[in-house]
Amino acid sequence: MNILIEPLVYLVLLLPLLIIGKKKDTWKKHYLIAFAFYLILDNVVTTLPIKFEYLDFIDLKMNWTGKIFSYSLATIFLISYKRIPLKEFGFTLIQKDNSKNFAIRTTIIITILMIGYCFFIASYKSSIENILFQLTMPSIIEEIAVRGILLTLLSMVFINNLRIGKTYFGMGVIITAILFGLWHGLNVSDNFSITMNWIPFVYTGVIGFVFGLVKERTGSLVYPILLHLIVNILPNTMGYVF
Repeated sequence: MNILIEPLVYLVLLLPLLIIGKKKDTWKKHYLIAFAFYLILDNVVTTLPIKFEYLDFIDLKMNWTGKIFSYSLATIFLISYKRIPLKEFGFTLIQKDNSKNFAIRTTIIITILMIGYCFFIASYKSSIENILFQLTMPSIIEEIAVRGILLTLLSMVFINNLRIGKTYFGMGVIITAILFGLWHGLNVSDNFSITMNWIPFVYTGVIGFVFGLVKERTGSLVYPILLHLIVNILPNTMGYVF
């Protein structure tokens, strides 16, 4: 069943980075196990209503049911997984010291770039359903899942031995960025043939890397969620302006 094959392919592709990333002396394997299981489960629950229509209890054009399943999985995990406090997952309004200006500058730059993208490349008059979906579903739950849960689990394993400017990060940011690109670019068909759409892979991978840096610098999911909302909403609404 390719709803299982696809996340397993993700793990196989990420395995070299999981192995070679510089790890903390005190790292525990259960963090990597939790990372792998959560990655698989989140992909499965999100895809279930698409593969099995009788599970789609909302039955609208967008995958509302799958994202609600993803919200449910995240809630269960965060309640039951006691090894890491919620604050470490980014559930805090308090930003790390000296990170606010970085987050604001990044938000302004991303907003300007997205407006330019909408003006010169692509903008749409999206449906009200899609706009509401983007506002409440992927922009939030994908940040909770990827930059919240998955990146935090990897941050318990890898040393922050890399740096861009004043932002230190570890292999976890790179891994989750590549994973984010794979989610949007890699496809496993029903006959198990694998195809890669390189443009969305690179585009979302770079965006995921920026979001990961912001999460590591601020220690909070506030700005990653805000940035994700900007990236998702502007192309769907600027068609009403331009």
